[in-house]
Amino acid sequence: MFNAVPMFNNAINLPAFWSLGNKHWVSNWGGSLQSNIFPSGYSQLNYALGPVLKKRPLARRDQKTCLTVSFNLGGNMMTDPALTAQGNQTAYNWGLSLGLNTRVSSLLSTITGIEAQISNILKSDKLDESQKQRLQDVLDQIQKLKEEIQNVKVNVNSVEYIEELQGKVLELTKTASKVAEEIIKEIKEAQETEETEEDENDDSNDDVSSDEAASSSTAADNAKAENEAVEICKNIYDGSIGCVGTDYDKIRAGVNAITKDNVTAVLNMWQDQYQPQSGDDNMIETIFDEEMFWNNDTNTGLITTIVKKLEERAKELGVRNELAGQFAVAYDELDDTFVNEGKVKEAVMTILEKVTEAENKADKKAVKAEKSDRAKEKADAKKAENDKKAAEKAEQRKNQFRDDMREILGDDKAEVSDKVKYENNKFVIRIEGKNYYGKDYLELAKALEKAGYEPAKYLKKQTAGAVA
Repeated sequence: MFNAVPMFNNAINLPAFWSLGNKHWVSNWGGSLQSNIFPSGYSQLNYALGPVLKKRPLARRDQKTCLTVSFNLGGNMMTDPALTAQGNQTAYNWGLSLGLNTRVSSLLSTITGIEAQISNILKSDKLDESQKQRLQDVLDQIQKLKEEIQNVKVNVNSVEYIEELQGKVLELTKTASKVAEEIIKEIKEAQETEETEEDENDDSNDDVSSDEAASSSTAADNAKAENEAVEICKNIYDGSIGCVGTDYDKIRAGVNAITKDNVTAVLNMWQDQYQPQSGDDNMIETIFDEEMFWNNDTNTGLITTIVKKLEERAKELGVRNELAGQFAVAYDELDDTFVNEGKVKEAVMTILEKVTEAENKADKKAVKAEKSDRAKEKADAKKAENDKKAAEKAEQRKNQFRDDMREILGDDKAEVSDKVKYENNKFVIRIEGKNYYGKDYLELAKALEKAGYEPAKYLKKQTAGAVA
């Protein structure tokens, strides 16, 4: 038996391979399709029967068995030459049919695999209607070709027809791959756009760091309050501790400069920078220690002013009610002839702590709002830019649609029907309750033709009196 040379390279030259006629055969070793060729120099009978013997079990494919097909049908035997020729032809036809059947089976396996892949893609919930339509069109072509292959009647005259089917399978494979790749790319781009938008929205919800807060307009307000507190604390310190005796004017000037916007900054700055120098627990105690009867401005009156500013700030921040008891204690004691300074100091410091905490929360909220506003402004600007680009692209696509229609229909003055809409980067027209899609004129026209409609009748704007 002559040896066969297996060909495992998927990139073989199929036309050249098939031109070998019965000198080639196809096997299925290990579940994989293999193409093989026989060497030259043997009789047509050897070539015809070779693939048959190749498919026999290995136990029967020994050298002796294989050599039995090489006997000379016309030598040393009283055989009619006509019968010999007929036998050779019969053997040739038999081998050829077996090879063709194998080839048809291979084509059917290939087209079935493509059908399964496209069917699986169609099940995805990420597809829009246009993408489903394009995939369904390919699937319809695949199923039609599959049916044609299934109905093939193999005989010695089927070679050219089977080769034609092979070409159709190849072209349809390319088409299916191209459509699938386009759709996968579209889905990926849509996902990336969606993720980008989500990231931009998430930016506005991030926790605010101290650095971010420092760059906000809220920080500017806080800086203003801090600057005012510097001067206020200096006056109160100079009027009470920083001089011999008491400078009532400086103390009064300092207290009168306190507002709801800077009161916490003043009291906290005093605790940080002046309390250690004063030896008092806080500013309230320092002012209590100064007697101001001579100026008709008592120390309790000045402290009451500070408490009122704290109350205004607490109301603004929405924490006045939860501090109502502390404010009541402070006011009641300040109104008494004999003031319990300890209760007033404790109440004021408790109020200061809660109001400061509320301020910090409000500052963070304000900074977050500012950041969200900036992000929104940025997103709006980007959206406006993208909308502009999309509008320009849409206009270009519409013009191209019109130009293609004019060229294909041979009408330089043709205009696109008002029924044709451009939505989500696709052209769509609704006919008898169903939408038809296409990325351009040709694709939409093919979709209509497949549905049994005349494209020009629906895609071209009809003249007055014409039926659309």
